[in-house]
Amino acid sequence: MPYIHYTIDERNALQAMIGMGLPKDAISVILGKDLSSVYRELNRNSSEGIYTGREAHYEAESRRREAKDRPKMNDPMLMGIVMDLFKKDYSPDQIAGRLKRDYPENPERWVSPETIYQYLYREMPREPELKSHFRHPRPHRRSRTGKKERRGQIPDRNPIENRPAIVNEKVRIGDWEGDTVEGAGKTAYIATFVEKTSKLLVAKVMPNKAAATLNRAAIGAFNPIPDECIKTITFDNGKEFSGHKALAAALGCDIYFAHPYHSWERGLNEHTNGLIRQYLPKKTSFDTLTQRQLDSITAKINNRPRKALGYRTPHEVFSERKFALQI
Repeated sequence: MPYIHYTIDERNALQAMIGMGLPKDAISVILGKDLSSVYRELNRNSSEGIYTGREAHYEAESRRREAKDRPKMNDPMLMGIVMDLFKKDYSPDQIAGRLKRDYPENPERWVSPETIYQYLYREMPREPELKSHFRHPRPHRRSRTGKKERRGQIPDRNPIENRPAIVNEKVRIGDWEGDTVEGAGKTAYIATFVEKTSKLLVAKVMPNKAAATLNRAAIGAFNPIPDECIKTITFDNGKEFSGHKALAAALGCDIYFAHPYHSWERGLNEHTNGLIRQYLPKKTSFDTLTQRQLDSITAKINNRPRKALGYRTPHEVFSERKFALQI
């Protein structure tokens, strides 16, 4: 098949699948790439044997870029807009997409993600605080294999193959993916729930991962969400979800479970947990994390534009769909 350059989303997916230990032939099928393309991508864009999606994309784009003037990079008004959005934690890709959406008739106000990256890296020596607004540079995931407890042993679990096909179509509001994020020392956790169509995130701080604690956190997280917007939840196979029958009854929804070690079946939740790690990196203790602080992080994520949403925000899409359900 002809070679097609990898997108940033494909490189992030490649990083996640490598981290999960998937064989390269399986990865090539999932990505729709030739097997030789996968090997070439890993060989050319890994750093010291480690492949990171964003860094690989930057390296590849740098090689493609020829030495030429970038007049937009020297436009103080345009770069001022870029800087303001970046300091609101918009990614370069989100900034580029939002500028096209906000200025559809003015291409002079459009700028590519690569130009934005170049500008930010150029300005970083003068403004070191810019570094804090980038996503976590090396969001590696540990393999789901190893010494953890056996998965898939939750009583009466309803497997994902029983989930209605409409969930994968993402044409309705109300289908969620759930997971937990672990703080340093395993002394506190975050319960996260992401709506598949709008990508809206709700989250709660938890002092432990007991099933009863998870259920209380889930009920609290969904408290502001209308009942008609909670149809299904898909979990992984952690023991904290063993109280799923009680939770399903409390929320009035159906709960399903992904296959053990198949985290890509809940890829949106995995990706969103990575967004949280921008603010709460690994090795960060959650002991002093307050719900108010977590709500602030959640609000930032829900109010950033997403490429997959046509550069609308999760909050905008969820609000539109929720309103449509109510009329």
